[in-house]
Amino acid sequence: MNINTLKIGVLCGGFSNEREISLRGAKAINEELIRKNIDSKLIDIKNQRDMLEAKTYSNLDFAFVMIHGKGGEDGSIQKILSELNIPFSGSGISGLKNSFDKVITKEIWLKNKINTPNYTSDISSWTDLPNSLKDVPKLVVKPSKEGSSLGVSIIENNSKNLTEAINFASEYEGVPIIEEFISGRELTVSILGNLVCDPIEIIAKEEFYNFEAKYNRGDTSYSFPEFKKNKLKDLKNLAKNAFTLLDCEKWGRVDLIEKENSFYFIEANTVPGMTETSLVPKAAKREGFSFFDLIEKIILDSIDN
Repeated sequence: MNINTLKIGVLCGGFSNEREISLRGAKAINEELIRKNIDSKLIDIKNQRDMLEAKTYSNLDFAFVMIHGKGGEDGSIQKILSELNIPFSGSGISGLKNSFDKVITKEIWLKNKINTPNYTSDISSWTDLPNSLKDVPKLVVKPSKEGSSLGVSIIENNSKNLTEAINFASEYEGVPIIEEFISGRELTVSILGNLVCDPIEIIAKEEFYNFEAKYNRGDTSYSFPEFKKNKLKDLKNLAKNAFTLLDCEKWGRVDLIEKENSFYFIEANTVPGMTETSLVPKAAKREGFSFFDLIEKIILDSIDN
């Protein structure tokens, strides 16, 4: 198929806490498609009414979903597109639901023996922690249905810190997740159809790779670390398996920590960022894809598979 014949809508904005990041990435995609003389337009979903109305998607041959968080990564807009028989980018509804809720993600991974940090969820105080988490020096507390590191805290493990972190996470979508902090090398693996890209190592000047480090600072370091051939192959296989077990497909990203030759999988992203600092375009470039090549591959993989 030639995407030049398609009328493409880049669905963006949304009504989650990641609205502004969505608009940035969608703008970049739309401008690149127009630069290649492809019939593309931005469709800003500002509220539930916009999302539910069929006329929002009129005359579209394909929807490139760039809405992060609620509405775009939980399967809501994809359900509407499916009912309208409009092909869309990325995972189907099952994969979106499994990856959007980090509690479901963790349970699926644990059931399938994917290495992921020990965790608990939906508790209100330190006394509710299981003994396995009371003994670890640091904890990560985060909301179960947010992205872009919103609502995340890394804390020294004590009652006061945990209560504050739970309260902070509770301001965002989902229940608070409390998991063991794994100190190690932060890696991310981008997946483009059957292609598993080389991992990127992230080193943030912030306390961790938080919202500021991701989108606003210019001193976050990104590199492609060297691995022995067999170890790189194992890592890519593990990342693809972790992604597939969630029923995710087409394109996305898996985040993990490497510590002492072990990989701890943290989460999967089904609508990764596509801004100038985003990780998937960096990984795709390493594989020889221009920004347009990347967009085209996502569209074609989404239609053909």
